[in-house]
Amino acid sequence: MKKCLVWLLAAALLLAGCGKKTASQAESLRQRYREMQAAHMEAEITCHLETENRTFTVSCDWTPTGAGTTVTGPEDLAGLTASVSGEDLTVSYDGAALSAGSLRDVAPANCLPWLLRAMEEGYLVDAGQETLEGLDCLRLALDTTAPGGKVLCTVWLGGDGAPLYAEFSQDSRVVLTARLLSFTSE
Repeated sequence: MKKCLVWLLAAALLLAGCGKKTASQAESLRQRYREMQAAHMEAEITCHLETENRTFTVSCDWTPTGAGTTVTGPEDLAGLTASVSGEDLTVSYDGAALSAGSLRDVAPANCLPWLLRAMEEGYLVDAGQETLEGLDCLRLALDTTAPGGKVLCTVWLGGDGAPLYAEFSQDSRVVLTARLLSFTSE
């Protein structure tokens, strides 16, 4: 019985050490995102509505002062752009621009900049190692707050620290997913 207890305590200590290593790895990676000066991302965004799912392919250029997202697919929406500056959203198409007001919730137009903001500022709820499509990933769950309420951003990062996939949840419901097709940063 004593030997069993000793082995259980040793296993618990090893597991606790793994958790500290993952948390340390997460914090080191988040510091890289805090220091980032620019990023370019391409992603397939799926908006999970109550009655259907809508998928868009977008390209996003981000800097600490703002971001621009351009829809590249589907073809009938290609060229539609959205720019985010602080909490303000502007939608443009073929030279005409329309103020879309202030951002209250996560949306296809702002989810990629939101992902980067979550990596910088979000409260780390959980961190762990997971496999995603055959790749070993670091999974971070980050709690963020918006005027419209809390948003949980869960992101899977590859070995190089680049985001591969993200889920955005509000009121315990996944509202958006993003499968990153490319990510570069400075």
